[in-house]
Amino acid sequence: MTEKDLLPALFWPSVQALLTDRSSAPRGATDAPSLIEQCSWHGLLPLMFAATNLPPDLARVRDMATGWRRIYEVRARLFQEAIVSLCATLGEQLVFIKGADYGHRLYPDRFLRPMQDIDILVPADRIDATCKRLCKAGLIPQPAVGAARDPLHHERVMFHGKIIVEVHQAFIQNARHGIDYDAIWQRRVPMELGGHRVYRLDDVDALAYQALTMAIDQFHLRLIRYVDLWQLLHQRPRIAQAAAVRAREWQAARALYGALRLACRLFPSFRSDDTQAAMAIAVAGVTRRFIDAWVLPGPRELRSITLPSRGLQLWRKACLIDTPARRVKFAFDHALASLRGRSAG
Repeated sequence: MTEKDLLPALFWPSVQALLTDRSSAPRGATDAPSLIEQCSWHGLLPLMFAATNLPPDLARVRDMATGWRRIYEVRARLFQEAIVSLCATLGEQLVFIKGADYGHRLYPDRFLRPMQDIDILVPADRIDATCKRLCKAGLIPQPAVGAARDPLHHERVMFHGKIIVEVHQAFIQNARHGIDYDAIWQRRVPMELGGHRVYRLDDVDALAYQALTMAIDQFHLRLIRYVDLWQLLHQRPRIAQAAAVRAREWQAARALYGALRLACRLFPSFRSDDTQAAMAIAVAGVTRRFIDAWVLPGPRELRSITLPSRGLQLWRKACLIDTPARRVKFAFDHALASLRGRSAG
């Protein structure tokens, strides 16, 4: 796989314009450390090290950050070792999701896709047994607080040394969407990691889930997530339209629309007949205009590493849930889970 395949056309100029708020990055030495920090936070430095077509200003920043390469190489090796260890412990009882999957199937080298944690999906009726098995293998559970204490919470957090492992029994709180996990498990695709047979999501499920994860974070994202999205969109023809149909089945159509719309806004190369058709399938015109004007973040917010206010986060969460009934149910279930968590503590 070549760099041209990895990245959309004009990706780096778009990144430069987004991070610097102008078409040319700062040339002064005082600006370079800040830009290096931003590129690191966005998970882009490994791709910059591999790039052959960086704009001159970003190339200078990349050359000043060569010491970071060894850090990312060591991190990639540690994450790979942890992933293989999980394969040996759980075998066919898990599905790798997000970066743990993408670094294997979408990138020619795991180094190019830096990870913050390892996410796995296990059957809901096996999560207790799975976590006990991981504890016996040496992983340490993170103490749960608030709603996370509820046994029905969608994930449990553990530590593999210093690496965070998130064990999911669901993608997100069930109240927010209508995801058929039995169908997801039936569609899962086998793969081999470290000599062990494990699984990943079906291509369409992976794309619909990627859009959902972006919406779960209210689109306050590291830019590497758009590289993931780009590659998922190029797995096969008309996959975006298939993902839009899947998202409607999951009642997660607003999430898919928001992810594609923002990607097209930030990176014009994302605009294609497939993505345009997918957005039309996902939500109606009135809803599209509402999301565009009142929900999606603007460039100024995207340049900031700081999270938006809690009120704005809650507004986006509500607006990205497809139906009024699910919005009410989400609010009720979240409050109930918090009460369960307190009583469990």
